[in-house]
Amino acid sequence: MPGGTAPCSERWEGDRLVFSVGALAQTISGVIDVGETAVTMEIQLPGVLGLIASGFKSRLQRAGQLLLEKK
Repeated sequence: MPGGTAPCSERWEGDRLVFSVGALAQTISGVIDVGETAVTMEIQLPGVLGLIASGFKSRLQRAGQLLLEKK
């Protein structure tokens, strides 16, 4: 892969998942908090990825909601 890859990491701290993923000389990191009635995700995006993030936010929210709905 151009730019190389960096290691991925994840660890649980109670109901919180802390993660980081590296690719193309960039690192994306964040946390996912799992609560009784909600799941919250915070992601830190570097450089250009941060600039285009707003275009993905609403799609991620809709996809996440579909995954969490009772069937």
